[in-house]
Amino acid sequence: MKKMSKYIFALILLAPMMFAQILFAQAVVAKEIAVLLPLSGPLTPFEKTELTKQVVDGLSVKFDLKHGEEVDLVVKQAFQEESKKKDCDETNCYRRIAAQYRAEKIVAIRVVQANKENYLVTINVYNVLTNEMSVSQKKECIQCSFEKLKALFNDLTTKVSKEK
Repeated sequence: MKKMSKYIFALILLAPMMFAQILFAQAVVAKEIAVLLPLSGPLTPFEKTELTKQVVDGLSVKFDLKHGEEVDLVVKQAFQEESKKKDCDETNCYRRIAAQYRAEKIVAIRVVQANKENYLVTINVYNVLTNEMSVSQKKECIQCSFEKLKALFNDLTTKVSKEK
């Protein structure tokens, strides 16, 4: 019985330290919450789906990324409602979207077709708390195929994931 009470006493002494270590470990690996806006640009639904998957895979290293059909609907509604206002402001949309998901960041990716085979891809990470663009990367895809576009997206998401 004495031996068991020693173990219980040791457990009572060690439990707070173990609990503190668990909390510290969770704090270290906690990721910022970010909302991924629907991909915009002259892409087919299949291309948008595949590229979105790639972005999610690449940025999930850095962010707890909110995305998908529900997010797309929230984003669409926020922009539609804001566009009805006299002083339409994209920043207000970002704040509203971020508040919905308790996010600190908004990730927007735009694909612009310069001409038939050339595209410009821009990825912006907007910090809702500071109202500033925290990351902005862009890259041109010349004589672009879908495979080249996928490689470019991979490159851009890797760069964004490595930025502080």
